[in-house]
This record gives sequence, C-alpha cells and structure tokens, in this order.
Amino acid sequence: MVCALYGILLFINQQTALTIESSMNWIFTFPVLIYTGMYGSNMGGIVAVAMAMMTFLFGGFTTWFYSWTSILIGFIYGIGLYKRWGHVLNFSICAILSVISSALIIYLWAGIFGYDLATEFADILAIAPWIHLQVLVFVFVILLGILQAFCIHMIALMICARLHVQIRPLGNIRDFPTPRWVGIVSVLILAGYFLGQNVVNSDMKDILQIIAIMDLMVLDFFGVLYFLNRSIARKSRSSTFLAIIGAFVPLVQFLWIGAGLADCLFQIRHKN
Repeated sequence: MVCALYGILLFINQQTALTIESSMNWIFTFPVLIYTGMYGSNMGGIVAVAMAMMTFLFGGFTTWFYSWTSILIGFIYGIGLYKRWGHVLNFSICAILSVISSALIIYLWAGIFGYDLATEFADILAIAPWIHLQVLVFVFVILLGILQAFCIHMIALMICARLHVQIRPLGNIRDFPTPRWVGIVSVLILAGYFLGQNVVNSDMKDILQIIAIMDLMVLDFFGVLYFLNRSIARKSRSSTFLAIIGAFVPLVQFLWIGAGLADCLFQIRHKN
C-alpha cells in the first residue's frame, strides 16, 4: 500500500512538470516514514529499497536525487519513531540530513547545470546588499533544511496521532529551557560582529556574519517560545498563531529576537 502511495506521488510529480520535487520534495518522506515507524527497520528497509527502485520507472535524474534523499530521511526518522527516540533527537537528525540534502541540491545542481548563484539570489541581495553572496547561500541552505525538517516533524506527529501510532509523549512547551548562557554568548557574538567590521579581513567578516545571523535565528526561536508561553497562559488561539508567524515577518521579527534575548538573560518565562 505505501509503495502504491509513493508511486502515485511519483506519477503526480511527473504529470505536473516535476512540481512536487521542485517545491515540496519532503512529501516523499512520509510513506516510508510512517511504515517504518509502525513496523520497524527490517520491514521499513525492504519498503525503502522497493521505493528507490520504483523511482527508476517514474522519474528522471533529478527525481532520483530528490526522492532518494527523502526516502533516507523518512527511513531514519521512522526508525526513531519505532524505537521511541526523543523528539529533539529525531528532529535534530532530520534537520542535519535535510541541511545536507539542501546543500547538495544547490551546489551540486550549480556545478552540473552551470547556473549562476549570484543571478539566482540577485533579488534577495538587492534587498539586503550588506549580506555577501557566500553568507546568503550558506544561511539559505541552513534555513531551508531546518524548515523542511520542521514540516516533516510536525506533519509526522499529526499523522501518527491520527493513525494511533505509539510515539514518545510530547513535552510541555513551557518546560523548554532558556539557558542564560545562550543570552550571554549572543551578546558577545553580536558585539564581536559590530566591533569587528573595521578590523578583520573580508573572509573573517563572512564568518562573523554567518555566526551573527545563526545567533539571531536562535534568538528568534526563543522569542517564539516566549510569545507562545504568553498565548498559552492567556488561552488565546489567535495569538498562538501570531506568536509563530511574527517570527518570519521582516522587521517585526526583531521584536521576537529581543524577546528571546531578554528571556534568555533574565528568565522572564519562569518568573511569570
């Protein structure tokens, strides 16, 4: 059955001019993910191999790459579900594999088909000209992989709940820690970034910029936790939605970053 579902996805992808693989290739993960989560690695491995062989029949070279990486991610994530790994561990493994997959897609495709990364990212560079191309591509790969892992993780949990698949109980979001050392390190990173602009060379500036942007992403995440905690305390569903969306809105997200930094430094959530 799951192989048939996977075959349908491949057929739809082929009939819609490769829409699935070019926009949301992570959908390919779910058939093998759910099957492996229910029946373990031995049965899941057989299904994964069968799906990989099916790709030869219903896809070209690009489809092979997108689908095989998705099958690998789904298979390993399914093993984690079956063995009751922690959700943080499952998500972390999924994120690492997704980041590697995204990096291969961008850099490998650029090398094989010869397209120019500067042209592909020209619109973003026009909006944020202070970000160097190498930094932008690196951060884009990381962010794309994390968002893909987030989609896989959340949808997998919803499907497991719907199919009554036994998984490890979810923790309370209010119990998620906000370490003070994260806030202190963030202050040092941002201070080093701004103070080092006129001191270090170009390569070091790129490294500092990458570290600073990644740090802001972490603080943005803690800002989401802070506003989610406030929404849960007020029992407001609408503000819960805004607590997540606000983290992705330009300029508005700086409020989330500030809230995340303040929460790490002063432990605001635990005082309420």
